[in-house]
Amino acid sequence: MENIEKLMSIKGLKFITKGYSTKSAANLAKNIPYSEYTQADNSVWVYELPGETGLRKIIVQTLSKSGKITYSLLITNISKSQMSAIKAFHFYNERQTIEAFFKMAKNVYHIKNLRTTKFHGIYAFLWLVFITHNLISCFKLTVLAGTELENVGVGVIIKKVGNIRGFVKRTSKRIEVQIPTISHLARLITDALSEPRYIQLSFL
Repeated sequence: MENIEKLMSIKGLKFITKGYSTKSAANLAKNIPYSEYTQADNSVWVYELPGETGLRKIIVQTLSKSGKITYSLLITNISKSQMSAIKAFHFYNERQTIEAFFKMAKNVYHIKNLRTTKFHGIYAFLWLVFITHNLISCFKLTVLAGTELENVGVGVIIKKVGNIRGFVKRTSKRIEVQIPTISHLARLITDALSEPRYIQLSFL
């Protein structure tokens, strides 16, 4: 609650945060009838606790694949007129997209192993990581679309596809990519490269 009070003391700040203790959330949910919950997703129900003005507490009931029910607590100062309990749940849940990216960036791009302690060095390194990620995402959308590799993750592209040996030969008319290793993965990437679905533009 000390952190919540600090957030509320910042003028104009709107926030949604999650209670740390699932046990506390389960205790708050003990006397709430199942009929009072509103379904927010396939296996998620929400119930807003009556409470003080300016601070809302939303119980989130989740049914796991094993059939176990767990509880969590969302706390927000965003009014009901601006965001319902269901929308608050989905809004908070969307953070998983950026958190998944950070997790992937740490494990695949190794941003947790910074090459320098200088601000501008870190700044430049992170920009290179983001540029690399955008180029790989563009490669998936343009070259791998419609192939068996279109849904592979960035980690697979870097660790598996990136390790396939190939030779690039530039001629006056085109660029040739030769991949001599005939594995299933190499054949898939060769087929994807042999029929590009894009037009190469020249800056000249």
